[in-house]
Amino acid sequence: MTEKTMQDLIMDRIARPGWVSTRGILMDPSGQLAPEHHQAVENAMKDLARRGLVSLWKLFIKDQTIEMMAASRPDLNLAEELEQRGAWATAVRYELGE
Repeated sequence: MTEKTMQDLIMDRIARPGWVSTRGILMDPSGQLAPEHHQAVENAMKDLARRGLVSLWKLFIKDQTIEMMAASRPDLNLAEELEQRGAWATAVRYELGE
């Protein structure tokens, strides 16, 4: 998958429900793909964030030590969204440069 294709996929996925994780882009719910695949998606998300097209979040899966990056529409507060839904993860805003 090319960088441009990943960015297009990210933008398509955040249209509804408003956000997507790296695993969602890779269709890798168990996290079994090699780390470089996840890093490529994170890099695409970061590029979109630099251009102001998405907001970045770190997701922390409840009751596990797993974390992953997510991108959302800039107008969506993912932390509040997940809390209201009683979701499987919590989100913390991720700022570029971390």
